Amino acid sequence: MTRLFFLVYLLLACLLPSQVLAQGGAYALVEKQYGNVTYVSGGIGDEERDEIRLREVDFNLKLLFSERDGSYLGSVDVVVLNPKGEKVLEANSVGPFLLARLPRGSYVIKVSMNGQEQQRKLSISEKRRSEGVFRW
Repeated sequence: MTRLFFLVYLLLACLLPSQVLAQGGAYALVEKQYGNVTYVSGGIGDEERDEIRLREVDFNLKLLFSERDGSYLGSVDVVVLNPKGEKVLEANSVGPFLLARLPRGSYVIKVSMNGQEQQRKLSISEKRRSEGVFRW
């Protein structure tokens, strides 16, 4: 009986910290930095997608990557250029969403996956979030 009690106690001790972290607002997706730009990418699975939806209010750029049939894509290379052609962000989006916090201005967003490139111009303002959807 003592051995069983010990195993149950050990199991609960291992599970409890993860529950406390989940309820305490700890995020699974880690913010990264490229120069002065903060970004996060992910969205693989329901939990990460829910986290992206919760966190998107803190970012002014949201990019989505999918196939033409709507299936989500990951491992997309992203480069954001300012009007001078300088890189302000270079990252690989591990999931179908990339959120970034950029200074106000105009940008060219270049994305590539499996050698196929796309690009769009987007303007970032202080009043609303800019969004770009890229489909292959």
